Amino acid sequence: MAKKIIHIDEMISVCGYFTSDTTVNNGYGCVHPDQESKGIDFRTNKIHGKCYAFSCPLAHEADLQDMKELDNDLYEEWKKEEYDPTEMGGDYLVVDNCGTACGG
Repeated sequence: MAKKIIHIDEMISVCGYFTSDTTVNNGYGCVHPDQESKGIDFRTNKIHGKCYAFSCPLAHEADLQDMKELDNDLYEEWKKEEYDPTEMGGDYLVVDNCGTACGG
């Protein structure tokens, strides 16, 4: 399947596991059963998943090599940075064209 790079804000618009109905992570919540990044929702006092590019159970965080292979424009944007996008919180993900892998 073809892979592509998307920003986390694009991912949340198609991901069936994303929820903003939480107080964790400034409303970037994740209800995927394999999400390991979690926090306490202070409204419910229950543990709730956090949506981050670095811990997404459906994709992996895009590094400079991914950008070089999959998105030349992003690569050109990031190649001169001192650090890799994964170290700078680039918030880009490599996905299999999303679709059903995103819970949609």
